[in-house]
Amino acid sequence: MKIKRGLPGIRKALYFALALMLVIWLMFIGNIILFVVVAIQYHEDMPEYVEGGEVMEALTCTQNGYELSASMQEALTKMQQWAMLLDENGKVIWSYRKPVEIKESFTRSEIARMSKWYLEDYPVYLRVWEDRIMVVGVPKSSMWKYNIEFPISWIDYMKSVWIWIVLFEFVLVLLSVFFFTRKWSKNREQVRMEWISGISHDIRTPMSMVMGYSDALLSSANLSAEEKRQMEVIKHQSIVMKELVEDLNLTSRLEYSMQALRVEKLRPAAVLREVAAAFLSDVNEEEADIDMVVSGQAEELWVRADRQLLIRAFRNLLNNSLQHGQQQTATVITLRMWKERGWCCIGFADNGVGYSQDVLHRLHNRKKKRVSQHIGGLNIVQKIVLAHGGKIRFENNKQGSSFCEIRLRAYSVKSR
Repeated sequence: MKIKRGLPGIRKALYFALALMLVIWLMFIGNIILFVVVAIQYHEDMPEYVEGGEVMEALTCTQNGYELSASMQEALTKMQQWAMLLDENGKVIWSYRKPVEIKESFTRSEIARMSKWYLEDYPVYLRVWEDRIMVVGVPKSSMWKYNIEFPISWIDYMKSVWIWIVLFEFVLVLLSVFFFTRKWSKNREQVRMEWISGISHDIRTPMSMVMGYSDALLSSANLSAEEKRQMEVIKHQSIVMKELVEDLNLTSRLEYSMQALRVEKLRPAAVLREVAAAFLSDVNEEEADIDMVVSGQAEELWVRADRQLLIRAFRNLLNNSLQHGQQQTATVITLRMWKERGWCCIGFADNGVGYSQDVLHRLHNRKKKRVSQHIGGLNIVQKIVLAHGGKIRFENNKQGSSFCEIRLRAYSVKSR
């Protein structure tokens, strides 16, 4: 069973970004359309006020002055409008229903202003008639007479505002893609973790059965020496397979921070001796030997750590030295423990062939999650140390053999 990688996630994020950008632009265009529709509808619903041209046509000049037709008077009264006629000097020479607050004469600048805006808060319309001007006003607060004008500098201002709007939309898209991808990645990692746990469980069960049957057959007296040797191989490989499955499950849990640490106070020197003794009891004297030196200060140090995970890390390093030792030569593993500036330092060195450059590269690029998936126990050691807030370093010494240094935050026995 394989888990698809890469392109589906990128494709989903891309589709989401395009959809979000489309929604933003549709909202922007929708606002413009809404503004235009409302403006048109408002214009259509406006009352049909009497205009200046109509008043001039209904106004006649007689010997007694100006007279307005009865029908126009009725129309102005019905719409609560008023009208006045100015001569070339700006003086009122005729008016109908003119409000009392409107004065009797106006300067040219005042006439120019009222031609675009208001006269004493009355919206007005002007119409030139020969050398005279007809002014027709409508009730206050009945309409918004406003010519949209703005200086050229506003254009530059709108350009800058538009740039910020575009930048805001771009940032919004990036944030949306980030959170969408992050959420999708978490879900994908959760599925991957559940898949690995299920496979591990399914494999452990038959492995336990194989190991049980192997023990039963080994205790039988009917087996020949060769058959017992073969059963020993089967049992050993079953144990190896079970440990590999456990390592796979543990690696995944540590990688996604799903492994709860059972932290306790312990002395790393004692734990290291325990692991070393168990390791030597499982191998022949011709296969490996351990040289362990613990400084006086390091002997009194203690750390806060998960005992079982720390044992797993130490054991994996010892097994790695044994597996990559020199052929036809016993593996000599040198263990050193010392104190350095509040750290408990543990060094693992051997006389083997050392780490390959590929392994060192993958171990040093632990930020890339999939880089170190195929380096077995060393990957688990690295993740265990980092999960405890420690430091770890892999390298080859001058003789070409492997060297690993682990640093854990330490405390003295007296401070406990």
